[in-house]
Amino acid sequence: MSKTLIVFGTRYGATHRSSEVIAKILKKKFNHEVELVKLSSETENIDFSSYDNVIVGTSVAMFSWTKRAKKFLKNDFRGKKLFVFISSAALTYAALEKGEMEKYEKHKKRFLDNVVKKKANVEPTSTAVFGGWIRKGKTEAFSLFNWKEEDAVNWAEEIGKLTG
Repeated sequence: MSKTLIVFGTRYGATHRSSEVIAKILKKKFNHEVELVKLSSETENIDFSSYDNVIVGTSVAMFSWTKRAKKFLKNDFRGKKLFVFISSAALTYAALEKGEMEKYEKHKKRFLDNVVKKKANVEPTSTAVFGGWIRKGKTEAFSLFNWKEEDAVNWAEEIGKLTG
């Protein structure tokens, strides 16, 4: 049985929801033991030594990762399978949805690949880009919503196969 830690930083909740979907698939379909942790000041020093796999998720807003997810990525992941995803409703995923592959690749490189390359000490086993949602205010409707559960399900199944 694989042990998997999923840590995430979120702003509007899409990254949290994606993390929950991934955890559910890994538990039910691939029999992983999964711990899900929202990064906060109380989770600064997570002991992930007993985990086989580490999944790091973050929202990207205002051209930046959440601070705690970026900081967590600096840990030593040697001997682990590292997986990283971003929720990027406004730029990266929006370009993918529109079929603007050149823009998508540019944004993916900037907001995912380059950050991982700069911060992580190991090459991730797999990365993913998901949509998300943005609200104008706490009580207002979504100003942008392009999150799709099937994206998280499909990536979780890929992770399950890669860690099986």
